[in-house]
Amino acid sequence: MPNPGPPIDSGPPAAPGLPPGPALTPVPPRTRFARIETLGRQLGVALITLLVISLVTFAATNYKSPEEVARQALGREAAKVQLEAYLKQHGLDEPIYVRYGNWLGDFVQGDFGTSPVTGRSVRDDIGPRFVRTLLLSLVALAVALPLSVALGVFMARRIGRWSDFALLTGTVIVAAMPEFVVGIGLLMLFAVTLGWLPVDSTGISFGDFEAQAEAYILPALTLVLAMVPHIARIARVSAREAFGAPFVQAAVLRGLSRRSVTWDHGMRNAAVPLVNAVAINIVYLLSGVIVVENVFAFPGIGQALVQAIGAGDVITVQAIALVMGAMFIAISLAADLLAVYFNPRLRTAAA
Repeated sequence: MPNPGPPIDSGPPAAPGLPPGPALTPVPPRTRFARIETLGRQLGVALITLLVISLVTFAATNYKSPEEVARQALGREAAKVQLEAYLKQHGLDEPIYVRYGNWLGDFVQGDFGTSPVTGRSVRDDIGPRFVRTLLLSLVALAVALPLSVALGVFMARRIGRWSDFALLTGTVIVAAMPEFVVGIGLLMLFAVTLGWLPVDSTGISFGDFEAQAEAYILPALTLVLAMVPHIARIARVSAREAFGAPFVQAAVLRGLSRRSVTWDHGMRNAAVPLVNAVAINIVYLLSGVIVVENVFAFPGIGQALVQAIGAGDVITVQAIALVMGAMFIAISLAADLLAVYFNPRLRTAAA
């Protein structure tokens, strides 16, 4: 009788009354380059998204025929020779896909083009404005983030009390108010009634250091009031869930200090939804900047975008739209990486 050989492993024994299950296939070990692969995939998706944004932006700003663009720039009384010269000078006599390729290639190399309205380099025009907008956003975020988290933790510790109800109602009311309403209210209070601050932010372009600093206060305060209600409510819910988790209760039973339990154990585990909330609010912040800058005449990239749209400056609109799209993608990518850092389970999955 031939030797049947070693027994074949058919997996764990089945439960009584059930047929035996199939053998379990071992999961292959993750490579040590898994994190790099994950980051590479995210960067690839970000580049594809930016390419789609460039396509949509170029298509939305080139719906007019080249002749209409030339007549808008030169006037209705322009001669045919002038129109043809303008089309050739700006490359409008070429097919649209060639123009898109040339524009995108120049943009990647740092050449944003020349504005047909002002005749100046778009990069030189929007560069200082972009720096001012970025500084304004960073100032507003630096104030709003710790204030929102502290307010959310305060409300989470007092859920059901009158203080929590009052603060929650206040955040709902402030969140329901548009940015221009908040900005006008602050303008009427601090600039017109009290006279503490300037009415507009034009002093940022030619004033001294004190005038430049004052020009940031009211726009930054408006953005802070627009962000705090959203982040504070998410921080309240996240902190409440974290404080009720078993590991936080175990930390309390071990006799750790209230501060250690709150920040080292509770809020660290509540950081993932907070990171996502902050990322969403930063994107919202960049869009809200457009409104706020025009309320206070702040010479930033939002005001430049509105002025370029009003003047029909297509080249400037394209550059600003693509720059802001790149910022949105960078913020989303940074939020994903921070979420992995704060959540050990996500970090293990990516390893």
